[in-house]
Amino acid sequence: MSDFTPLPLANEFEQVSNSDWVAHAEKTLKKGTLESLITTTTDGISVKPLYSAADSIGRVASPGSPTWDIRALIMATTPEAANKIALEELMKGSTSLLLDLFTIGSSDLRHILSDIYPEMTSISLHPSPYGVEVAAELLKFWDGKDFSSCKGDLGLDPLGVSSRYGGTPNWDGIVDAVNSTLGLPNIHPITVDSTVYAEAGASEAWELACSLATGVSYLRHLEDNGIEPKNTATSFTFTYSADTDQFLTMAKFRAARHLWQQVQQHCDIDPIPQHQTAVTSAAMLTRSDPWMNLLRTTVAAFAAGTSGANAVTSRPFDTPLGQSEEFGQRLARNTQLLLTEESGLAQVTDPGGGSWYLENLTKELAEESWKRFQAIEAEGGMEAALANGKILTEIEATWEERKGRLESGKASLIGVNIYPNSDEEKLNRTPFSHAPNGPFQLRRWSEPFEESGNKS
Repeated sequence: MSDFTPLPLANEFEQVSNSDWVAHAEKTLKKGTLESLITTTTDGISVKPLYSAADSIGRVASPGSPTWDIRALIMATTPEAANKIALEELMKGSTSLLLDLFTIGSSDLRHILSDIYPEMTSISLHPSPYGVEVAAELLKFWDGKDFSSCKGDLGLDPLGVSSRYGGTPNWDGIVDAVNSTLGLPNIHPITVDSTVYAEAGASEAWELACSLATGVSYLRHLEDNGIEPKNTATSFTFTYSADTDQFLTMAKFRAARHLWQQVQQHCDIDPIPQHQTAVTSAAMLTRSDPWMNLLRTTVAAFAAGTSGANAVTSRPFDTPLGQSEEFGQRLARNTQLLLTEESGLAQVTDPGGGSWYLENLTKELAEESWKRFQAIEAEGGMEAALANGKILTEIEATWEERKGRLESGKASLIGVNIYPNSDEEKLNRTPFSHAPNGPFQLRRWSEPFEESGNKS
């Protein structure tokens, strides 16, 4: 094969400078100024309208996972129904499972995983009050198979479970679970799930800061119980929320890897890439005009997958209304199949790497997150900051800012505060019988409008 010869396509166009663009932009704006095009994120990060080679800072974060695992969220009301959904997902394209046992209302893995071969898929437990009990059941389930070929997450997350479901953090069993999985790099006993904070209203920087502080709390707990941090590199997996802000979501996953690498270095751990699971945000989904949720989850899954998350979970579009039906589950699965198989996105690793805009956004978000992480550490760590109300207060503030942007129209939710469908036919779904009742409650962005009936 002959060497590839670059085509000098740009040579046919007149060269322009950044100052040329500024001049044309200001002419178009007429009485406006270029500064009026600068936007600011909730975390105070300024986003310019144009980035150029002068903004080049190189690659900030590692590329992330070279594979894209389509992880199906299993939410049902009985173990039998959960098993039926899980089998359907695996037979029709999903490559792994995320079991929400709180919604299922049972830790009976024997029924939930009936006829499922763990050597052929990854099984992950969403952190829940079942905690150690169900983690032990999953280990027992794996132990009866070829243990070394099994993959998944035990879902032990004492601080996250306390934040989502209430009660005091239960640290029982976390040390034994880590000890029993040392030497099994594909099994992660500890899950740092920061979606509970994001879905309660936390900004991107606060979500990242909470995840770092939680991970450090777990490292300290393990060290206090005789497990050196350097031996726990593969014991962690991190779950982050993905939403409709494509570039900010991409920056968040990239910044998370960069930040956790810094933590590992400070703890004398030989850095390995952070293992990440993305779950499309429950907060961004609407009950009004729920069909728009299909577009929201598509953008979120795209952003998470292309930013290097190991696994991506898409919530069905109808979950805000209750138990998703087969149609919603199929659309959630097929959306990712279209992204990975037909669009070929899974064949490209970190396509945004090197982008002047994305690299700068990643860097600035990482810096803001590290400041907030240090603030949590100054409070005595994540457990203390949760107990004294520091985290809740900060999240209340960022939620009020987001709500204000929505109410003023500066931020848009199609079908809610912009272009509402007056002829909408309501979808009916079976409501869930119970919901998490912890201090950090889910706040859907559309709730203030849906509750008041005040749609624009």
